[in-house]
Amino acid sequence: MAEKVRAMLRGVGSLLNIYPGPQRYEDLLLTGSAEDRLAEHWQRVGGHLRNAMDGYRDAEIGHRKQTRARKESPTAH
Repeated sequence: MAEKVRAMLRGVGSLLNIYPGPQRYEDLLLTGSAEDRLAEHWQRVGGHLRNAMDGYRDAEIGHRKQTRARKESPTAH
């Protein structure tokens, strides 16, 4: 029970830690210029869009192959 109370107090304390110590503050600082960060963000967005489009293309190709196989099958009704 004491461990649960300690964990709860540690969690509440982390919520109330508005001004982090210097070692944690350095982790929060942004690096690079605004332009660099924006370019990096759009590169990630482009990668996500490319992955989504590739997945859609692969699914569409698979669907076309299944449809073609059904049409060509002699047992298709």
